[in-house]
Amino acid sequence: MDKKWYIAQAHHVSQELLKLLDRLPFEYFAPMQEKVQNQGGRNVSRNVPLALNYVFFRTADFRLLQSMLRDTSRVHLLYMAPLKDARKDSPEDKYRPLVASDREMEMFIKAASFYTQGAPLTVPDRKLMMKGDKVRIIKGPFEGVEGTLLSQQGKDGGKVIVSISNLVAVSTIDIAPECIQVIKFAHGNRHIYKKMESFKPRIDKAMAKMRADQPLTPEEREQIETFIRRFSSVETETVNTEAKLALFIFQGYVALQMPKEQRQYYLKLRDEILPRVKSENVRQKIQESLQLFQQSISK
Repeated sequence: MDKKWYIAQAHHVSQELLKLLDRLPFEYFAPMQEKVQNQGGRNVSRNVPLALNYVFFRTADFRLLQSMLRDTSRVHLLYMAPLKDARKDSPEDKYRPLVASDREMEMFIKAASFYTQGAPLTVPDRKLMMKGDKVRIIKGPFEGVEGTLLSQQGKDGGKVIVSISNLVAVSTIDIAPECIQVIKFAHGNRHIYKKMESFKPRIDKAMAKMRADQPLTPEEREQIETFIRRFSSVETETVNTEAKLALFIFQGYVALQMPKEQRQYYLKLRDEILPRVKSENVRQKIQESLQLFQQSISK
């Protein structure tokens, strides 16, 4: 039976409670922070609950966890709202425990554990989160963490919020733009179209230089690399947008003279995307680009 992360809340997460939890046969995570407090005129460093007294337990035996926590009476499991069509005689339908996936917890623990003092653990503002793009951090201490871009600063860098079941969230420090990769734009966000429009003159110039056997400048290479790094993993809402974005990335790899990546995107455009494209204009652009690529490698 697979293990799951179950979400619970304590009246107060204290060192005494942690010692009690250490004796239970479950893996757990209780977010804590180091805080300096003034006691009797001197500063004393203590570990205190990071916020909200949440505790996360990982086990395959929910019944045993439920029973042992009931015996402690100091930590209570959290449950989802009953299903509208739940049967009156079915506790499984009415009382479903709140769970988090291993991936969610891995990222949450990584983000929360980075801080030693004053981690900004909060209840997420759901309206704010809906406006943010889903991103992945690809460099630095938060590498691999996925979350919602919470605040933006210069060229799309900013803070990333990592949440668990919309109950609790931890915000990263400011992340540099080159460390952020967009996974999915917020619903209704036309940001990707603006980025493609802005990138088009640059990639057109780069392709013209390639055909004329002229080298790219370091700045031109950096612009193309940044676009690919930032947007190559974006989930798009339409086939046409997917096709246009893949075409830009393919042309970028061609301009950068990266054979392996060129081949990968050539096959993706030819075999996966082109058969699904309805727009004749988009189909024509893809076919022209594929033909030019074939001509260039056959020389």
